[in-house]
Amino acid sequence: MKCILFCRPKHDDTMEYLYYYSKELVALSKERDYKTLNHEKEDANKSNIINVIKKHKPDLIIFNGHGSPKSIFGHANKVIIYSKDNPEVLSNTITYALACSSGSELGEEAHKKGAIAFIGYQYDFAIGRDPDSEAAPRKDKIAKYFLEPSNILVTCLLKGKSVEVAIKSAKKKMEENIAFLSTTDKFPEASHYAPYLFGNYAGLVIHGNPEASI
Repeated sequence: MKCILFCRPKHDDTMEYLYYYSKELVALSKERDYKTLNHEKEDANKSNIINVIKKHKPDLIIFNGHGSPKSIFGHANKVIIYSKDNPEVLSNTITYALACSSGSELGEEAHKKGAIAFIGYQYDFAIGRDPDSEAAPRKDKIAKYFLEPSNILVTCLLKGKSVEVAIKSAKKKMEENIAFLSTTDKFPEASHYAPYLFGNYAGLVIHGNPEASI
């Protein structure tokens, strides 16, 4: 049985958005009868996550969290994975990190230490938000244009598609959303959000085997 690990902190507004949008991904993983390990909120910490990885050896790991070029953070912005400490724990996995900048140095180091594929963002990951719906993800009509492509990427992976197909599918949706935000008059100042979404598009990278799948 394939094993999927979700790391889903929820300690600030940004994590609240990622937490909300990843609910459907956890549900899909369970629907497909994967062994689904969902560590959320306070349980999304280094001790728990590292122990789970070592014990269950997940095929796919999805990290929500803040990040840096060298790190992925969990609950309360405490480091879980650090490029100079423990990137080898991601060996033999496909990892997707929805965490700012972690697709640069950390992603490269994880691949060197045995990760099959590390998918992430080499720049900051932007989430446009509707000021009238701040901290209310389900009501936010702007945030979905930033987070739906990420969900498409993970959905593809959960359905057994290759890393390359998953990234192409996510980027196609980003292109559609960039075009929409650049031209619509549906939202005030919608066009101002488009460059930030393009930053996500440009920053999405893979280190490792693009043909890999779970």
